[in-house]
Amino acid sequence: SSSYDNFQSIKSKDLDTEFIGLIEKIKVWKIGKDKLNNKIDFIACLGGDGTLLYASSLFQRSVPPIIAFSLGSLGFLTPFDFKEFPTVLNKVLKGTLGFTLRNRLESTLWSKGTAESEEDDEDHVIVPESLQVLNEVVIHRGIYSGVCMIDIYCDDFFVTTVIGDGVIVATPTGSTAYAAATGASIVAPSVPCYIIAPICPHSLSFRPIMVPLNCILKCKLNGDARGDALISFDGRHRQDFTKNHVVEISASEYPLPCIDKEGSMQDWFNGLQNTLQWNGRSAAQKPLEKK
Repeated sequence: SSSYDNFQSIKSKDLDTEFIGLIEKIKVWKIGKDKLNNKIDFIACLGGDGTLLYASSLFQRSVPPIIAFSLGSLGFLTPFDFKEFPTVLNKVLKGTLGFTLRNRLESTLWSKGTAESEEDDEDHVIVPESLQVLNEVVIHRGIYSGVCMIDIYCDDFFVTTVIGDGVIVATPTGSTAYAAATGASIVAPSVPCYIIAPICPHSLSFRPIMVPLNCILKCKLNGDARGDALISFDGRHRQDFTKNHVVEISASEYPLPCIDKEGSMQDWFNGLQNTLQWNGRSAAQKPLEKK
């Protein structure tokens, strides 16, 4: 904490001199060029939930422990107050705080070969590597004005055809994000499952469901679909999703270790009540008057 106090006491006129010394200690990496997995032991996120998602995207394999300080607008996934960072970091370095392993999805976008030769008729990957997804994979109609028709398979068993604006395949962490807007259940991060949530389905009976995490899901456009769609992974890597594409979604081998403030379930319930105002009510029910 002494170094923090020294930093706070820096005067504006001395900032340049002090900053020159800090620059020599700062290491900068280039995204997509430098491999970070073996170079970083610990991550501190300063921002909102989007910052945590971005940090997750930088590590497509094993991820170092992450501590998330809230500096954003919502911060459901960022339980720590930045003002307390000297005390919190000391606890982290002493090993007195636990962590929650947040499951991620491994998503691979395949494309059926369209060349005339038989050799090129086999499926091939059009994404360099499988993407590790923390929140959700979304297939939606994009700029197309009609409804999507998306076939869903679970372990190669046909489940249903989504007819509507699209579908979301989310993790428990993603259950408080886009999936929550569809009316899907909010799920604790330790529950091993996927959430399949239709976006504006053209059916009154199509409710979001949860399936076990050991299933392998596949999604593709129905053969009778009248238009293409768009697909995104945690809101990134947006691209066209046509009848030639199949997305395969399975449980990732590389979960995201997030450091807990009070404990996995305590942090989750605190986030629901304080951030999302779960079961909030302006006034309690009045007791019956005694006669």
